[in-house]
Amino acid sequence: MALARQKPSGKWEIGLRHPSLPGGRKYFTFDTEAEANAYAEQWRLMKLAGIDPPAELLKPKAQTDATLAQVVRAWANSGHAAPTQQSALGSLVMEVGAVKLQDATYAWLTTYLQRLKVEKNLSPGSIRHRIQALGRCIDEWMRHHPEVVMQNPTRLLPKGYSGYNERDKTLVEAAGKAPKADVSRDRRLLPGEEDKIVFVLSGGQMPGKPRGLQLLGGNALLTMFLVIVNTGMRLKEAYTLRRGQVDLDAKVIRVQSSKQWRGKVAYRDVPMRPEVHAALVKYLSTRTMLPSAWLFPFMEEEPGITMKKVSQRLSFRFKLAFEYAGIKGLREHDLRHEATCRWLEMRDATGNWMFRLEEVNRVMGWAANSTMAQRYASFRGVDLAARMWATPAGEGARGAAA
Repeated sequence: MALARQKPSGKWEIGLRHPSLPGGRKYFTFDTEAEANAYAEQWRLMKLAGIDPPAELLKPKAQTDATLAQVVRAWANSGHAAPTQQSALGSLVMEVGAVKLQDATYAWLTTYLQRLKVEKNLSPGSIRHRIQALGRCIDEWMRHHPEVVMQNPTRLLPKGYSGYNERDKTLVEAAGKAPKADVSRDRRLLPGEEDKIVFVLSGGQMPGKPRGLQLLGGNALLTMFLVIVNTGMRLKEAYTLRRGQVDLDAKVIRVQSSKQWRGKVAYRDVPMRPEVHAALVKYLSTRTMLPSAWLFPFMEEEPGITMKKVSQRLSFRFKLAFEYAGIKGLREHDLRHEATCRWLEMRDATGNWMFRLEEVNRVMGWAANSTMAQRYASFRGVDLAARMWATPAGEGARGAAA
C-alpha cells in the first residue's frame, strides 16, 4: 500500500495507482496522515473489488499549467497563422512566454497593455497586432483543450484599447517619451507630380541634379508605375504579372490577388484605362515574350530571389525616384489610394458616374460589401470646390455671394 508523505506546507500527500487514471497515477492531499492512509485503504479495497475510480478522476488533467510560450507556439505551428503574424508571435514569446495560461487574466492583460505603451512606446497598430495574435493563440489552445475553462481576456478589451488614454499619456510623458497615435494615409498626387515621376522614370535629369537615375530594366519601372497608379494593383500583384494575363485586345488584365488566406488562389479582371493600354503597347513593342514569361523583369534579377526581397527593392526604387523628382511624403502604396479615387471619380460621356461602388471594390480586389473604398478615397477639397463652382448651381452661388 502507498505511504503518505508530509509536504512542506504541513499537509499529507499520497500517490495512488490505477491503470485507468491519466498517467496511471494521481496524487491526493489531506490534512492529516490518518486521513491519507484511510483513503488509500479505501482505494485498495475498490481496486480488489474491480470497481473503477470515480468518473471525474478519469478526466485528463486540465492544461492550465501551460505557459503562453506553449500556447503561442501551438498556434504558430498549426498551419493557420498568417505569415504576417510571425513577427508578432515571436515578440509574444519573448515578452510574455513565461506567463502561465491560468495567470493570463484580464487584470494581467491590462498590465501588459500598459507596458507596451509606457515601456516599449509602441504605436496603436503594433499593439493591436500583438493582442490580436495573442487572442487567436488562446482561442486555438482552448479549441484543442476543452478541459480548460477560462475566458479569453483579449475578447473582454474595450473598443479603442490600443490607443493612448489620458493616464497612458501621463505615464509616457513622465518616462520622457511621446504618446503615439494611428496615422491615416490619404496622400494623393498633386498637380504636376505625376509628370515629374514619368519624366524621372523615363531617364530624365532633374534641374540641379548631376545626373539622371540609373534605372534597371529599362522602361519596366516606368510602365509598372503607370499600371499601378491607373489600376490600383498592389505592388506584388504588379511585379508577378505574366504576359498571358494581359489581354490587349479585350483591354483587360487578369490579376492574381495577393491578399488571400491559407494559399487560396483567386483572380480578378481589371479593365485597362487608355493610359495603361498605351503604356503596355509601347512596353511590349520593345520585348518578345511567351505567355508564361514574367511581364516585368524584377523576379529574374538574381537566381532564387524571394518576393519579399523584390518588394523591398521596388519600394526603395520608387522612394528614390520620388525623392529625386522632389516629391515629398509620397510612398508607393499611396498610388493605390490615388487609383481608388480615380476609379470613383470617373464619369461617362453623359457626365454620370462610370462605376458603381461594388464595381470599384471588384476592380481593387475587395469584397463586395467592403468599406475599403471609403477608407482609400481621399477626395481633395479643392477638387470638390472646383466641381461645385463649375455647375449652374455654382453660378447661382457666386451670384448670391456677390
